[in-house]
Amino acid sequence: MASFCTSCAAALDPGSKFCGVCGTIVDSAPQLSAEKPNTLAQVVVETQSRRYPALRIIAVVLKILAVITAIVGLLGGLSFTSLIGTNYLPYAGGLSALAIILAGLCYALFLWASAEMINVALDIEENTRRAAAH
Repeated sequence: MASFCTSCAAALDPGSKFCGVCGTIVDSAPQLSAEKPNTLAQVVVETQSRRYPALRIIAVVLKILAVITAIVGLLGGLSFTSLIGTNYLPYAGGLSALAIILAGLCYALFLWASAEMINVALDIEENTRRAAAH
């Protein structure tokens, strides 16, 4: 019966307390037996949902910030247009409001793209591990 590391999917020596490849402490490694036909690729896939949780959280936070930034940029530009011609901003032009809206949308797009790049990097890492397991 073979066992594999839950962190890097390397084969573990019987009775080992640490993975010889990545150094992860071995609590209870998944056992491969005839009753449950697992392959090394399945062990890797099962451990993927627990890999890099901080990066996954950062990607979600960046997407939330992108939506908030887009909304604030739109509302800021629209509120700026309502101030044009008043005593607060007597000489401001409509291009200033458009610039505020475009700046907010561009920054929101940058935040969303940053979150997607994190997801792409995680997907590449996962596919690399899958390919190495086959």
